[in-house]
Amino acid sequence: MSFSELLSQYIQAYSISAAELSHAAGIAPSTISRYLKSKQSPGETALHKIASALSSLAPSDTDDVSEETIYHVLCEAASGIETDYESCMKSLKKLLTVLEVKNNELARALSYDPSYISRILSGNRRPANLTQFLTGISGYLGSKYYDSPKQAALMELIGSHQEIKNPGELAASIRTFLGQTAAPEEPQISHFLETLDSFDLNEFMQSIHFKEMKVPTAPFQLPTTKVYTGIPEMMQAELDFLKSAVLSRSMEDVILYSDMPMEEMSKDSEFPKKWMFGMAMLLRKGLHLQNIHDVHRPLSEMFLGLEGWIPMYMTGQVSPYYLKEPTNHTFMHFIRSAGTVAIAGEAIYGKHGNGRYLVTKNKEDVRYYRTRAEDLLHRSLPLMHIYRKENEAAFHKQLHRLREKSGNYRIISSAPPLYTISEDLLKRILEHNGVSEPEYGKIISYHTSATKRLRKLCRESDISWVLELPGLDSENHKNNPVRLPVAEIFPDMDIRYTEKEYEEHLSETRQFVETHDGFSLLTDPYSAFRNINITICAGQYVLVSKSNAPTIHFLIYHPKMIEAFEQFVPPIVEMNL
Repeated sequence: MSFSELLSQYIQAYSISAAELSHAAGIAPSTISRYLKSKQSPGETALHKIASALSSLAPSDTDDVSEETIYHVLCEAASGIETDYESCMKSLKKLLTVLEVKNNELARALSYDPSYISRILSGNRRPANLTQFLTGISGYLGSKYYDSPKQAALMELIGSHQEIKNPGELAASIRTFLGQTAAPEEPQISHFLETLDSFDLNEFMQSIHFKEMKVPTAPFQLPTTKVYTGIPEMMQAELDFLKSAVLSRSMEDVILYSDMPMEEMSKDSEFPKKWMFGMAMLLRKGLHLQNIHDVHRPLSEMFLGLEGWIPMYMTGQVSPYYLKEPTNHTFMHFIRSAGTVAIAGEAIYGKHGNGRYLVTKNKEDVRYYRTRAEDLLHRSLPLMHIYRKENEAAFHKQLHRLREKSGNYRIISSAPPLYTISEDLLKRILEHNGVSEPEYGKIISYHTSATKRLRKLCRESDISWVLELPGLDSENHKNNPVRLPVAEIFPDMDIRYTEKEYEEHLSETRQFVETHDGFSLLTDPYSAFRNINITICAGQYVLVSKSNAPTIHFLIYHPKMIEAFEQFVPPIVEMNL
C-alpha cells in the first residue's frame, strides 16, 4: 500500500479531515494535500509529526494507537519499497560488492559522510529518507555503468533483460531490483538548505587559498575571434573567456547567461575545478558578477544549479537574476560579457554537442554582445537580494517595508526569536559571552525595537505566526551550542546560550505564545539546521539568514522558490535505531 493510500485510510478510519491532521501535526495544509495526492514523499520529521498527530486524534476505542506503532506503519509505506527493509539492504550490499563500489566513492556521490554509509550498510543506522537514499544510489550507478564494460554483468545481477537506452532507464531497473516501486519526487530544496547550512566561507576560502591567489598579469595569447565546436572545445572556450576576463584591465561587471545543459561538461572531472578556479579569479580581481539563472526547468535542477553558486553568493560579489518568460527550448543560447572579451554560443536542444561557441576580443563584437547582455539583464528580475554587513542599512530598510505587510508567517529557526526573551536573560547571555560594550548596546537596542515592533504588528495587523524551533536536547546542545538569534544586526562574534539559558528562553517563548493571539509553537528535539534561520511570508517572500560568520541574508522573491519553501518539511538529523 502506498503512503498516500495509507494516510487516506487513517483519515477515514479516524473520521478526521486533512485540515485537522494538518493542524495537529503542525504541517502546512498544502503539504498534507501533496502527500494525499502522491505528489510528495514525507521525510522522517514529517512522519514523526503525522504519527504523533494520528495517535492523539484516534478514537478512544481504536486498538494500538501508540505513536511508535503508527510511525512504523507509516514509515514502511513511505519507504517506497515493496520488499522489507532487510531484504532491500541485502540486495544493496550484494550490488555494491559485485560492482566493487567503495563506501568513500558512494559517500562522495551522495554527499554523505563515509562513516554514515558504513553504519547503514552494517545495520547500525537507517537512512533518514530511504526513498531519497535508494534513488541517489540508483541514479549514481545508472550514470556510472551505463554503456560501460560492466553493464552486462550488472543487468544479469539485477535480473533485467530489457533494452536500456539511457542512464535513467538503467537507474530505474536498479531501483526495481532494490524493491523500490518507482522514483519518488526528488528532493528539491532540502539539499540546497543543508549545503547552505554546512557551508563555511572562511574554510572554503582557505581551502582554495583565495587570499594567496595572484591575479596574473602575463599576456594571454588568444586570436581576436575564435570558433569552438563540440563539447571538449566548448569547455575550452569557457576557460579561455575566463582567462581573458581576468587578464584584461577592465573592471566592468561580468554578465552571465546560459540555458545550455551542463551534464556533458560536468562529466569531465577536471573542468568544474578549472571553471571554479576561473570564477574565483574573477572575484579575486574584484569584479562583480551579474548572473541570470535559467529557472524554467525542474525545480530540483534549479536548486542543484544554485548550490554550485553558494560560495560565490557568500562573497557578496554576485547578483542573481532570472527571466520571467521561458526561453525557446528548441534553440539554446549562451552569452557572457566582460569588459574586453565576450563569448556567445548556440545549439539545438538535445544536440548540444553539435553547437558552437565563439570567443571574441574584437571591439565591435565585444560592444555588440555587451549591448545584448545588458538588454537581457534589463528584462530580468532579481532572483534574490543578498545582504552582507556592508549592506546593513539597505537590509534594515527593506525589512521594515516588508514587515509592514499582513500575512501568514512561518519561522524555521535554530533558536527562539529575540522578541520573546526577557531583557534580564538577554543581559546575562551577553555578559557571560564577554560581548564588547558597543556590541552590547547595539543588541539591547535591537531587542527593544524588535519587541516594540512586534507588539505594534500584533495590535494593528492580521498576522499569524508559526514558530518551528528545536527542543532541548542535552547531547546536541553540548556538541553544538545554539547561537543567540541576532543575525539581523550582523554581529561581530558568535554569542552562545548555555543549556540552562536556552531552556529558559524556550520557556519564555512558550509563555509568549500562550499570551499572544495568532502565535503557535512547534518544537522538535532533532534540529535540522544549526546555522540558518528561515522566515517564510506565504506568497510574498522568503528570508534565509546564515548566522555563522560571515553573516549573510538571502531575500527571495521568485514565486516558484517561495512555493517550494512553503511546502518544505525540514529533514530529521541522524538518529539511532
